[in-house]
Amino acid sequence: MKYCAHCNVHIRENREKCILCGNSLTDIHNTAKDKDIFPKIPPFYESHLAIKIMVFISIAAVVISFAINIIFPSNVNWPLLLVFGLLSMWLGLISILQRRYHIPKKIVRQVAIISLLSVFWDWKTGWKGWSLDYIIPITSATAMIVMYVIAKIMKLSVRDYITYALIDGLFGIVPIIFVLLGWINTIYPAIICVSISIISLSAVFIFHGNDIKIEMDKRMHI
Repeated sequence: MKYCAHCNVHIRENREKCILCGNSLTDIHNTAKDKDIFPKIPPFYESHLAIKIMVFISIAAVVISFAINIIFPSNVNWPLLLVFGLLSMWLGLISILQRRYHIPKKIVRQVAIISLLSVFWDWKTGWKGWSLDYIIPITSATAMIVMYVIAKIMKLSVRDYITYALIDGLFGIVPIIFVLLGWINTIYPAIICVSISIISLSAVFIFHGNDIKIEMDKRMHI
């Protein structure tokens, strides 16, 4: 920004002479005039309480998991799997919040890609079963948490809640199928995933049940 001492005016353009009096202009720095006319406003989700709670829970979960693993050593480095799961959750959450369209479809796509890649990699490395034991249940549970947080933060419509409820149920069913078919050796990730699914579905139908019923009546012309 330029300044004319004779006219006592600030000029935004990069001129050498004042357009009013023709005198030489001086450069002005570090003043209030240098501030943007329209200040940058951070996205609404940066200060949202749900995001802060998720950050705290993520940090606490990582610290507690490593502490438990040190006290009770295990052959499987499950705290590292938890770190990767949380990392994928945050990457997915950031990506979805920045692009707000077709949220359920994007989440389902990400879960499908991660699940298929994990199964393929498990098969190529001699099939230890870790993809079914850990990756798919953790990915599904993470997707349910991300979807619920996004629904609350972005205040999705009833139509989105219906989609969310159906996808949430799908994520919860997949691990229990593995249990019933006897395909997994470690059962607790699948049980956790199913529990999260039941809790999430309960929250959706308890707090938005009437809205969902009205929307379903409209669609079915009841």
